[in-house]
Amino acid sequence: MAAIHSLLIILTSFLAQTDQITDVPLKQEPARYEIEAPPIAVIGIPVGQVTLRALKLDGTLDTEFSGHPKQIIGLELWVRDVDTALPPFENGVLELKTDLAQNQKVFITADTIVVDPDIRGTATVVVYRISRWLSLLPPIIAVILAIWFRNIILALLVSIWLGAVILAHGNLFLGFVHTLDTFVIHEIVEPGSSSYSHMMIILFTMFLGAMVGVMSAGGGTAALVNRLSRYSTKREHSQLMTWFLGLVVFFDDYANSLLVGTSMRPFTDRMKVSREKLAFLVDSTAAPVSGIAIISTWVGVEIGYIADTYSSLGISEDYYTTFLYSLPYRFYPLHLLAFVWLVAYLGNDYGPMLKAETRAIAFNQLVRPGRFNVVEAELGSDNGELARRQLLRNALIPLSVLLGLAMIGLWWTGTIEIDRLNLERLEDGKPLLDQSMSKILEHASPNRVLLISSFLASISAVASCSFTKALSLNECVEAWSAGAKSMFLAILILVLAWAVATVCDENHLNTAGVLVELLSGSLSPNWMPTITFLLAAAVSFATGSSWSTMGLLMPLAISLTYSLLVPLNEADPNHHLMLGTIGGVLAGAIFGDHCSPISDTTVLSSAASGSDHLDHVLTQMPYALTVATVSVVFGYIPVGFGIQPYILLPVGLVVLFLILQFYGKSAEAEAQKLLDAGVRAEDFNLSEDREPDEAGIIDTNDSDSEDDPESAEGAVEEA
Repeated sequence: MAAIHSLLIILTSFLAQTDQITDVPLKQEPARYEIEAPPIAVIGIPVGQVTLRALKLDGTLDTEFSGHPKQIIGLELWVRDVDTALPPFENGVLELKTDLAQNQKVFITADTIVVDPDIRGTATVVVYRISRWLSLLPPIIAVILAIWFRNIILALLVSIWLGAVILAHGNLFLGFVHTLDTFVIHEIVEPGSSSYSHMMIILFTMFLGAMVGVMSAGGGTAALVNRLSRYSTKREHSQLMTWFLGLVVFFDDYANSLLVGTSMRPFTDRMKVSREKLAFLVDSTAAPVSGIAIISTWVGVEIGYIADTYSSLGISEDYYTTFLYSLPYRFYPLHLLAFVWLVAYLGNDYGPMLKAETRAIAFNQLVRPGRFNVVEAELGSDNGELARRQLLRNALIPLSVLLGLAMIGLWWTGTIEIDRLNLERLEDGKPLLDQSMSKILEHASPNRVLLISSFLASISAVASCSFTKALSLNECVEAWSAGAKSMFLAILILVLAWAVATVCDENHLNTAGVLVELLSGSLSPNWMPTITFLLAAAVSFATGSSWSTMGLLMPLAISLTYSLLVPLNEADPNHHLMLGTIGGVLAGAIFGDHCSPISDTTVLSSAASGSDHLDHVLTQMPYALTVATVSVVFGYIPVGFGIQPYILLPVGLVVLFLILQFYGKSAEAEAQKLLDAGVRAEDFNLSEDREPDEAGIIDTNDSDSEDDPESAEGAVEEA
């Protein structure tokens, strides 16, 4: 009985249990692998790198593991467009990298990357994958809204917010928060950056505005304009002088835009040159001349891209020689510099630029009424109204300090950096770097130099105006402050443009990667110069950065052209198709940068020239498209079939001359027609967006705001 009783107790206790024995979870083992992957990926677009590490039970790296896991889900490796098995681990690490030069791509094919899913020590990581078309939305929306609303700040803010919403899984509120506290703020403070390049650009822009404010208030600008007016009495002369000064300041595009724009603006204002025209002259000489100058801050970057790609292909070559050989193949910047000279010399314009020039000449409206004038000093002292004495030295001293310190600073910082690198190379037994001017500029720190130079130049302006008694010290400080504050809108646009570029970079929406993947395919080597030019233009326009476009496309374009030439036994590093491809990438990046409203150099050019940014983009774009079309039709297409660039460059120049001569019109003649017809400034501005008739006169008949529509109509018909 006792045994039966004990058996019943045991049976009852089992029946009373609420959980089954099989439901008790087993102890989870620690993950045996570590996965390092980008948190965001675009579907069908390769990612930069994915790293897998094998771990021991204690979580340390298992350096003895050199095999394959049982299964890896969510990763694919494509080599030369063929799906390839993943390589084995080496010393516990498996690195999968996208190398466009070797035509190797890594794709994330699932929302979760899993290693060994059937064991308890499995490793997983979640990746947010988005559609490739979503990555193109922010730059497209920015351009559409800018043209639609004619407000670049609103367009950029909406574009950033849209990109942030996409990255926030569609959360509208979280996207708004990230727009301000992540993308916009991070462009100013740059967390994790040791160079603080954005803050330096912001500060030297403000200091340059401060220098100009003091020069203007102290009468130095007015004295400079009066002196220049003795030697230049025509509008064409002022434009040619701007073009020439843009060629002189060849060493850096930022310095070129800010120095030339701010120096020539009062003089071109006196000659009734519209701010849109001045911005075009400045913007179209800054990057092109820096990109093709054999000594500039661009040269080191361009040669570096060529050297890295050639080295990855196993090509031994004098990379600087290759850079020099590629200069004649830079059809767009070479044609653009010639086109700017033709525009200034002939005095002919067309499209929106003709309207802007006609408005400036006929009605003395240098900026379209109602538009943002981003750098107009608050003191209204461009004519030196506050100055007691108008002395030329009050302009020459700060300008000389700025230019002189910039040149000395570039040489000094480049020399120090070369000395530091040579010390390291000496310890490693490597050959030392020479201290040629090209090498010095390659290793210089232009942003830091411009920051210090602009600050000291602004201080020298204060000292000069104060010592010459042109202004009191308090008036100098007030003018300094007003000039710095006048750059606020320019800086705001610049920061927003940087934020859009960050939203679209390879760590977020990867817009450039999407464009490259969509537009590349099976190609003929003869068409590579043309295709790379157009592809670089598209990427640069969408991202607003010519340098990042060069870095992205140079390995892809050179490697692809080289692989196409190998079967033809023509794989010469200085083959005309290789040089044409290099020139196409570097020129196309500048072209897209010129047309992009989110480009930093475009923003700085409009800021230094005092032009509304969107008006600058819209008036410059037809000219840039004209030069790009001529560069493709009379440059990259024929050069791909063996015609020498020395023949094509003069042909393109003649075509540009004929376009301006027969399609362009004299703005002075158009302005005189308006004045003779009695057209008022209000009538012209109300109908400025309409197309002119054959006589070049704007029809203002149906404007509701006219005081006397019949008289306006009669004046137009008379003209």
